[in-house]
Amino acid sequence: MKKLLISALLLAAAGSAQAHDFVVTLDGQKVYFNITDPRACTAEVTYNGRIADHRPTDFEGELNIPAKVRHDNKVYTVTGIGAKAFSGAERLTGITMPAGIKSIGDFAFEGCSSLSKIIFPGNVVKFGQGVFFKCDKIRDVSLGSDWREVDLKIFRWSDSLRVVTVPAKIGQIRNMKSLKHLESIHVDVNNDRFSTADGLLYNKSGEVLYGCPRGRSGAIRVAEGTRRITAGALIDCRQLTLVDLPQTLEALPFREFCRMNGLQTVVFRGSVPVMTASCDGRQVLLLQVAAADVKIVVNKAAVKAFKAALAQQTGDYTEPGGTLPFHVERSQMPDVKNIVGVKSFKVYE
Repeated sequence: MKKLLISALLLAAAGSAQAHDFVVTLDGQKVYFNITDPRACTAEVTYNGRIADHRPTDFEGELNIPAKVRHDNKVYTVTGIGAKAFSGAERLTGITMPAGIKSIGDFAFEGCSSLSKIIFPGNVVKFGQGVFFKCDKIRDVSLGSDWREVDLKIFRWSDSLRVVTVPAKIGQIRNMKSLKHLESIHVDVNNDRFSTADGLLYNKSGEVLYGCPRGRSGAIRVAEGTRRITAGALIDCRQLTLVDLPQTLEALPFREFCRMNGLQTVVFRGSVPVMTASCDGRQVLLLQVAAADVKIVVNKAAVKAFKAALAQQTGDYTEPGGTLPFHVERSQMPDVKNIVGVKSFKVYE
């Protein structure tokens, strides 16, 4: 009986415990903190209320989190934003994080439905799960200058993020395609891994196209000098109507156009067809498209070569260098009659 009573008292104490250790007023708003290391004098932002009864915070406008805060004649360095710290803050519109923030906890900004501007610290930050869950208004993001990689999936709930700028030190960009409404990506000119042209992501030399943002619509022109388009670079860009390919192109995955329901035209500036697949030992120009009436525009002198190379039969096709065949129906291929020859490509510039 004593053990049961002690357990009940402990549970009651935990349920009534405050989530925060102290409060600091910033710009007229109360910000709550947990002491994470008393000896090192570090703290993290947390929420107000009981641990077992978290309620939405009432922050509004833009909030600048300080690098250091004072409590009981001690100065604490702010090193994190705790789980659910700003959860439900529907009137919070912007957040600026100081240097020294090393982690952002699970669902820290969950349901911040007005949050549009985020300035991260320059140093590397560890992210929890669902940090920006149900934050659909994010549109202005400043990534850390010392970040080595970024997983853009953390912003996947936003319908408003149209442009992302990649700092100089980032060497890995993951899940760009998780941003359905992204229209353009820009890279610092000092980045030694990536480059951009017209909002498309390339390797540093510009010879390899890594990706076109999913929200891009209308026409795109792949930069001259591009030799290879990587698998998946274009495949989810459903709003594209025209893709203009450079004279330098040597490699193109044949499935890149298969989900572009609005695609009307593909322009090949090269005078020699790009052989995208093989079938029964024959190299062919295969374009798997969503609608077979897609127009193929080529140099007038190259029409005969493109017609001879264009795949026209149902079959199992393998990409150059690949081993796994993909079955493609005749209805998923443009007809040779859709090949149009032009004397000049100026109309597409």
